[in-house]
Amino acid sequence: MGTDRNWSALGAGLTLAVGMTGAAFAAEGVPLSAIDWLSDSIAMPQTSVAAPVQPHTATLPTTISVAPIDVPVADRAGLISARELGVPPGLWGRSAAADLAAALRALPDTSSAPPSLRGFLHDLLVVRLDPPIDATEDDSLYLARVDHLLEMGRLTSADRLIDAAGAPEPRRFRRAFDVALLTGTETQACKVIEETPEISPTYPARVFCLARGGQWDVAALTLGNAEALGILTPDEDALLLHFLDPELFEGEKLPSPPRLPTPLTFRLYEAVGERQPTDQLPVAFAIADLSDTVGWRTRLRAVERLAAVDAVSFERLLSVYSERAPAASGAIWDRVGAVQALVRAVEDGSSQKLARTLPEAWQVAKDAGYEAALAGWIASKLDGRTLDGTAGHAAFEIALLAGRPGLAGQFSAGTAEDDFLLAIATGKGTRA
Repeated sequence: MGTDRNWSALGAGLTLAVGMTGAAFAAEGVPLSAIDWLSDSIAMPQTSVAAPVQPHTATLPTTISVAPIDVPVADRAGLISARELGVPPGLWGRSAAADLAAALRALPDTSSAPPSLRGFLHDLLVVRLDPPIDATEDDSLYLARVDHLLEMGRLTSADRLIDAAGAPEPRRFRRAFDVALLTGTETQACKVIEETPEISPTYPARVFCLARGGQWDVAALTLGNAEALGILTPDEDALLLHFLDPELFEGEKLPSPPRLPTPLTFRLYEAVGERQPTDQLPVAFAIADLSDTVGWRTRLRAVERLAAVDAVSFERLLSVYSERAPAASGAIWDRVGAVQALVRAVEDGSSQKLARTLPEAWQVAKDAGYEAALAGWIASKLDGRTLDGTAGHAAFEIALLAGRPGLAGQFSAGTAEDDFLLAIATGKGTRA
C-alpha cells in the first residue's frame, strides 16, 4: 500500500512539475491542450453532463456507484501494461474520473517539452491501469486521454486506444472519424457509420460519406432535406453544394475557410480544390500532408514538423527525405541533402565519410527540431566508430540525447562541460 501511495505522489508531482513549466511552453504563443477542432460529425445523445471540476486533491464521488465487474469500462483500455511502464496498476488511487480528466486537460502544450517528458506522457496516456472509481458512469478521463493524444499528433496511438475500448460508441467514434479523415482512411469509417445504427451522423458527415461511397443522388437528397429543415449554417450549405457539384457552382465564391477548421471541414475544402495549408493548424493536421497526392515540399515540411514532436518515426522522415534528390538550395533542401549524405555514409560503413557528414546532419536536425528522432536512429550506428573534433562532439551530444551515456563517454573530449554532462547522465553527480 505504501508503494501505491508513493507512486500516486509521484504522479501528482509530475503533473505539478509539468504545470509549473507550462509558462515556458505557453510563452511561445502555443495554445494549451484544449481540443476545440473535433468535427461535429456525430449527433450526440442528450445526456446530462457534470460541470467541469477544477483539479484538486483526490476526492471521492458524492455517490457510490455499483456495477458488475464485467461491465465494459473504456478506461480499462490501454496499449501497454502497467508493469511495462513501471507503475502500479492502481496509480489513480481513489480519484474520481472528472478530477483526473480536469488535471489532464490543464496540462500545457508539450510540443516544446523535452523528448523524455513527451515520451513518458504518451506512455502514461496509453498504459492499462485500474480505472477511476466512478469510471462505469463517467468516461471523461478516457476521452481526455484520447484527446491529448490527438493534440500531440499521435493519431495512431489514439486510434488504437479507441479500438481497444470496444464497440463503436458515439463520442469515441467521433474521434475515430476525425483520425480517419486526417489519415485518409475514411472509407472504413464511413462503412462503420452505415453499419452501426446507434451512431447517428450529422448531416454534413452523412453527405460526405454518401458521396465518398458513390451515392451522389442520395447525398444530394440528404442535403436537400437538411436545407428544408434549416439545420445547416449558410457556410455549411454553400460548402456542401460545391462539394457535391463543383461544376454547377464553378465561379461562385466559396465561404472563407475558418481559422481553425475541423477535419471534416478541412477535407471538404480539399475536395473542392481549396486545400488549406496546415502550417498554422494543430500538428495533427500535418498527418494529412503525408498523402502521396501532396507535393514533395509540403510533405517534407509536414514530416519534419511531425518528427519534431515524436508523432512519426525517423524512419518515416527518411522515407520522405529519400524520395528524390533536393530540387534546389535553401533551408529545407539543405537539410534533405545533409541527411541523405549521412545515410549514404552509414550504408557505406566508412568512418571518414561519417565524420564528414555527421556534423552537418546533426546541425540541420537541431535547426528543424527533430534532433531527438535523429539521435534515436543514429546512436546505435556509432558503436565502435572513431570520431573526434566536430564529429566527435556531435556523436557525444547524440549519445546523451539517445540515453546512451556509456557511448557518450567514448566520444567525450574530457572538458569540464563534457564531464559535467556525463555525471548528470550517469547519475553520479559532481565533486565539489
